[in-house]
Amino acid sequence: MAQLYTHASFSLPCLALLALGWALLFHDYLPAAETLTWLGLVLLTLCGRGWHLRWRQTRLDTTPLALLERELFIGVTITSIIWALGVLLYMGRLPDAYRAAMMMLTSLILTGGAIMLFGSRRAFYGAMLPLGLAILFELAQGNEQERIVASMLAGYLFVFLPTLLRRLRRDQAASLYHSFSNANLVAELKVVSEHLKLTSRRDGLTGIANRAHLDHCLAKAWRRCHRAQAPLSLVLLDVDYFKQFNDHYGHQSGDECLQQVAALLAKVPRREDDLAARYGGEEFALLLPCTSMQGALQVAEQVRDALKQIQIPHPKSLVSSQVSCSFGVATLVPDNHFDIADLVQKADAALYQAKHNGRDRIEVALMGKVA
Repeated sequence: MAQLYTHASFSLPCLALLALGWALLFHDYLPAAETLTWLGLVLLTLCGRGWHLRWRQTRLDTTPLALLERELFIGVTITSIIWALGVLLYMGRLPDAYRAAMMMLTSLILTGGAIMLFGSRRAFYGAMLPLGLAILFELAQGNEQERIVASMLAGYLFVFLPTLLRRLRRDQAASLYHSFSNANLVAELKVVSEHLKLTSRRDGLTGIANRAHLDHCLAKAWRRCHRAQAPLSLVLLDVDYFKQFNDHYGHQSGDECLQQVAALLAKVPRREDDLAARYGGEEFALLLPCTSMQGALQVAEQVRDALKQIQIPHPKSLVSSQVSCSFGVATLVPDNHFDIADLVQKADAALYQAKHNGRDRIEVALMGKVA
């Protein structure tokens, strides 16, 4: 419907120019008063329709389609009736050459209007019938040649054009259907793609980042910190005596324990670039770009304290009556002397040292060398 209103707005100036040309070309064959009256009616109607279409353009989205089509039908029909009056005024007073010119001009107006209005059958017939019947009536009153032309024109206007426009409407409907279908398919594919992308980054059990996404983010953070010569910290933590927890409570409770630890890591206050991930089994990791050793140690302490506050019972632990973790903290300023494996090795060695020294503690790897 918006397209029909756009076409109608475009056609109004064209019709006004045609009316002026029509009046100037045939002014010798009609009294001035009748010419000015008809021309005034045409221009007044077109100005009124132009104002209405301009006013309605801003309300297309909120106006019912039935009302829009009814208004368009009324405007088109009134315009066609006034043009039909012009045909009836002029055709009987024109010589044969000018009658043929008016017939061709009228046929062009009807063809152009039909093409622009093919989206609405109602508006199409509102434009076609008054002007079409008027020109056919005048031709039928003429000589034998004009009556033959009238028969051919009737077939063109009332058989060929409706059939052609019915086919155009069907093709347009099919095109719109395919467009909407493709749009829906693209939207569905985008949702599926986003879901798969998210799934590929998330650990299935805990919901936080998985090892693959951690490796990807670690590589990005390494490059960024290398350019900025900023420290990059990695914290590895391991649930103490998790095997004994599983043996005592069962694997389902063990999974719930890992989920609680992961949820805790996800809630620790960190910056947007920081990442919590499941490293493997009962082991987790915190990636902290642009974070010094003191900052990483502070984050590890926050996690350790928060874990004590949730108090997950662990009677089989040898270091505490509740679930605890051992932490290994490593910090490097990336340069050409180190690579990512060195940072991971430092954090892993610090974690091993924390377990060796009694668990439920934080150990920090030395800066400047690989532990």
